[in-house]
Amino acid sequence: MENEYISKLNKYLLEEDILSVSREVSALKIEFDDWLLHSEGQQQVAVIKAKELGEEIEEIDYAVIKESFYASFLKYKEAKKQQVDVKNKLEAENLKLKTSLISDLKNLVENEENIGTAFNGFNTIQDTWKKIGDIPRGKRDSIQKEYSRLRELFFHNISIYKELKEHDYKRNTQLKQNVIMKLQTLRNECEQIRELEKTLRIYQDEWEDIGPVHNEDWEGLKSSYWEVVRSIYDKINKHYDQHRASQQENLKKKKAILSELELFLDGKLEIQGQKEWQKATDVVLKFQASWKKIGFAPRKENDVIWKEFRALCDSFFKRKKEHYKILDHKEREARDAKKALIVEANKLKSSNDWKETSHAMIQLQKKWKTLKGAGRYEKKLWEEFRSACDYFFNNKEETSKANEKQLTLNLASRKEFISTIPSLKISSAADVQKIADDFQKLGSVPPSSLGGLLNEFNKALKAQLKTSKMSLQDIDLLLFKAKIDGVASSHGSVAQFAREKKSLRLKISELEKDLIKSETNMGYFSVSKGAEKLFAQVNKNNDKIKDEIELLKRKIKMIPNE
Repeated sequence: MENEYISKLNKYLLEEDILSVSREVSALKIEFDDWLLHSEGQQQVAVIKAKELGEEIEEIDYAVIKESFYASFLKYKEAKKQQVDVKNKLEAENLKLKTSLISDLKNLVENEENIGTAFNGFNTIQDTWKKIGDIPRGKRDSIQKEYSRLRELFFHNISIYKELKEHDYKRNTQLKQNVIMKLQTLRNECEQIRELEKTLRIYQDEWEDIGPVHNEDWEGLKSSYWEVVRSIYDKINKHYDQHRASQQENLKKKKAILSELELFLDGKLEIQGQKEWQKATDVVLKFQASWKKIGFAPRKENDVIWKEFRALCDSFFKRKKEHYKILDHKEREARDAKKALIVEANKLKSSNDWKETSHAMIQLQKKWKTLKGAGRYEKKLWEEFRSACDYFFNNKEETSKANEKQLTLNLASRKEFISTIPSLKISSAADVQKIADDFQKLGSVPPSSLGGLLNEFNKALKAQLKTSKMSLQDIDLLLFKAKIDGVASSHGSVAQFAREKKSLRLKISELEKDLIKSETNMGYFSVSKGAEKLFAQVNKNNDKIKDEIELLKRKIKMIPNE
């Protein structure tokens, strides 16, 4: 069985550049999966309906279609992988070609004595270099720098073309002077070391990319360039020297804290009572806070002293944990239950599903009241739980107020718009669509007002459409489209669309039953002169039913799938 999705996928497989259609293929796969699910569902409904009517229908084997599609999709993935491999291989080959050209250029600079031959060779190398595509990212910088260095050396050696290159020499001199000026500005104004280092590398690369200058200008430029570059590096090195000195000072401070903590804990080997444990804990926490305020020490020493400090703290808190283990035994069940409620409350607090989440939050609050106290943790746990609940209900209240105000304003705007419809000239479907779009853009309204508002809108629009030359069916469809557009801009549109679809499908079902009944009854009439008129009347009525069913189906298609 021919399938449009398989045909499209097979067409994509014929593309020379598979990578260029990756997004289209991914979108096609999603569309196919949606279509397959929808088609299988429709067939299942049709089979059930046929069984109820005692009929048989030819079923489509969607498994075969699915297998065929995914077989082609596997070919696409393999073809895509092959192209990626080819791309990587091509970049590797390009790297070999550029490396070979650099070797040729180096040989040309060092060994070729015939100026004409050398220049022709250089042009050939340069033209070939430009035609070679991308190389692996990690090699681009070093390869380009080496090529630029040899290129500059080559132009210095080709002195016979000095007059031809005079303009370039002057321009390159100005560019290099500009780089020197930018470096001087950078040295004097940039205080952020990381930014200084980063920008310095950029300017140095820019310097390297500039072509040759006159030999008599080169020494002065080079001297000025390296003078400012060295001064910037001196500034950078000075910063890091100061940084290292600061780290040494931090190391001294950390050693002092470590000694104080050791002395304090030596005097707290026997701690009795909860208050004493809390006082000791506060002191240790202050030591930790002081430690955190100190910056980094030299990496090697910092790691060692940190391990010593952490070991002392861990030892203290381990003793404290063992002490509270006994006290916490009776309160653990209530504490764990309340922590679980806090976790649930925090999961719910940012929800915008106000109705369901409000009910869930209230149930959590009721459950909290049934739990026993959690001892010394009770206050903290309650504050956390209440904070999560307050966060949700405050957001709900603020959102509700803002929404109600905006919905009221939108309702007034829409009513004012409806009052202008009688003055509008409507001569085409495009006019109706524009009116519906303008009406929809005015925003959502209170749900309680939506039905009446849409009735007013359709009534006013219908009155205007009667003056147009459009058919009754076209008018009906346009009014229905306007109704759907109005629902789409309002809260609860998904549910309203679902109800509308259900209503239309029920009407279709009733009409189909009437049609089947009518056609069945016709079979009982004998062919006679008197029956011919009756047959014609029944057939005419059946045609009207079929037209009405088709109209209802068109309306269903106009409802968004949300």
